[in-house]
Amino acid sequence: MAEAEKQPLTAMVDYLRVSFKHQDEDRIIQNVLGIKKAFMIHEERAFYGYVGTYALDFIRVLYSIPGDAKGTLIELSGQGCRQYETFLKGMKKTWFDFFQQCLQNGGTFTRLDIAIDDHKPYFSLLKIRDKIERQECTTRFKKIVFHSSVNSKDWHRGGHTIYFGSRKSDVHICFYEKNYEQAEKWNLPLEDFGEWNRYEIRMKDQRAQEAIRHLVDRQDFKGVAMEVINNYLRFVEARDVHRRYWDTSLFWQTFVEDFGHLRLFVEPAQDFYEKSLNWMKNYCAPTMKMVWEKDRILGTNDLMDMIQFSDMGKRQEKMLDVFVTDIDDMMIRE
Repeated sequence: MAEAEKQPLTAMVDYLRVSFKHQDEDRIIQNVLGIKKAFMIHEERAFYGYVGTYALDFIRVLYSIPGDAKGTLIELSGQGCRQYETFLKGMKKTWFDFFQQCLQNGGTFTRLDIAIDDHKPYFSLLKIRDKIERQECTTRFKKIVFHSSVNSKDWHRGGHTIYFGSRKSDVHICFYEKNYEQAEKWNLPLEDFGEWNRYEIRMKDQRAQEAIRHLVDRQDFKGVAMEVINNYLRFVEARDVHRRYWDTSLFWQTFVEDFGHLRLFVEPAQDFYEKSLNWMKNYCAPTMKMVWEKDRILGTNDLMDMIQFSDMGKRQEKMLDVFVTDIDDMMIRE
């Protein structure tokens, strides 16, 4: 994240779903995503009412039965976005190019999350919570939820999270301490991640589609982020006048003004199927090490026999293809 840390605020595409009414997953995989279908794992199961999935780890294409109005869906999780940026980089394209390609093929965006990373925090989440509790906040959201945790083993606190709005609404904002989340995820000291807040703007359905059209037209993220923040949230300083005349808090004014310098940051990740490797390391490797030690001491060959006489399934064969193939050979060039 070194490049991101040079800027006070950086934005990333953190999640998206885009649906297509036509049922032609080959066209979506090859013409829209630009990925060779041969490298995707096929499963006859899916979510959201779809019946099957083609997946390259966290890059997923879901399809429906013939005649179903749901058609086809592209879903990229946060990790999927980072993995797809590897393909965008190889094709010398940007997210804006991908958005345009989706629209040209009849795509409708039903979910778009923009994550804004703040490595030199303009404010602490405790300060934000205090402002809200003192009612020094004007917002269009009807509900605000605080979440925090404590580790009962050492009584160290976990990270704070603040949710603005309902997850069912078209716009939902989440502030949280990303450094705490990463430290817990990787079991590393908090100090390794420095100060790090993340602000996520989550848009659905019509708001997501409107945001995508704005991004395609203007080729920048700051306008979308600034519009949502300005329209939905403001922190103020209490005075002895009606609250409509309360001035915007200086820290919030500075934060919003610096959105004018917001830049899109990409972090291509080619670590496909890392979750599977981590699962093997955490749950299988200790037993494998035990068998290996037993073989070494007794002069047996059980571990190698297990490996040699095991058959890979189609999933493992596809994963192996991805591991040993250069990314350039997995993409379709125009």
